[in-house]
Amino acid sequence: MMTLQARDMRVPLMEASRSLRAYPTDSPRAKARLIVLALLADGRVESAELDSLNRRGAFAKLGLTREDFFQVMYDFCADLVDLPTGSGCYLVSPAVLEELFAEIRDPAERQKLVRLIFDVIRSDGHLAEGEARLFWNALDAWNLRLNDGVEIPAPRDPATRQRSRPRKLRRLS
Repeated sequence: MMTLQARDMRVPLMEASRSLRAYPTDSPRAKARLIVLALLADGRVESAELDSLNRRGAFAKLGLTREDFFQVMYDFCADLVDLPTGSGCYLVSPAVLEELFAEIRDPAERQKLVRLIFDVIRSDGHLAEGEARLFWNALDAWNLRLNDGVEIPAPRDPATRQRSRPRKLRRLS
């Protein structure tokens, strides 16, 4: 399971039965939510990560404004309240991740998103376990390989290199 740490931020409660909101397939908000997930995968949003999105023109690439992107972030955090928690973290199950990845069907958009996710997770100079897991889960969910036109440059800082990819990601029920 992937965890998102819930430290200081608590958003208003929603209906207990409600899960993550659904977005139309390949919509700008569905794409933005995956980038938000990458921002939160290490438990905190770093200014370097947001600066990286700005420099790369990510909001326009996603098809929305900066304000709309932050609304997606707020909505996602509000939805997280309904997910199980453990050790101060929100638990994002493989089934939930699968639903999020399934909202993106266009192969070209998938490749763009994998690149943006990679840019986000490496922008703060530290590769957390949750960030690496999200990246590899995206590749697996979309049946992409690094040599399938997903051009991922090697990190400049050796501290950001992941030791190795897990051999097989298990699906948890």
